[in-house]
Amino acid sequence: MKKTIRRFGSTFSTVILLAGAAALPGTAYAKPDKPENAAQTASGTGCLVRDANGDYHFDATCEWHTTIKRDKDGNITMFNYHDKGQLPDGAPAPTSASQNYAPWPGCPDGIKEVTSPSGEYRSDCRWGK
Repeated sequence: MKKTIRRFGSTFSTVILLAGAAALPGTAYAKPDKPENAAQTASGTGCLVRDANGDYHFDATCEWHTTIKRDKDGNITMFNYHDKGQLPDGAPAPTSASQNYAPWPGCPDGIKEVTSPSGEYRSDCRWGK
């Protein structure tokens, strides 16, 4: 059973914190032939998807991916988050592609969310270069 979730920020915060924890300064996760400040990635499943009414549902099969790059001093210079999921059966889908920009600290332009009439959902957050 999928549960409607209205607290987007707290769950997305957990994903961001877990992704960031995987790339703590001083901990080398890069391949031996790359510098310690090489881009680091993390992937997983489970995210929130937004329906036509603005309610969020947890999709356990939703796939997410993060990329974090730091400078030689360990400061984050780039952060990207992407996910792709599907609305659960019975959740209201929009009649045409619906775009939403949700504010999020760390993403100056907010998170871009798109839900299609088929129920496909994706979101994207990009910061830095």
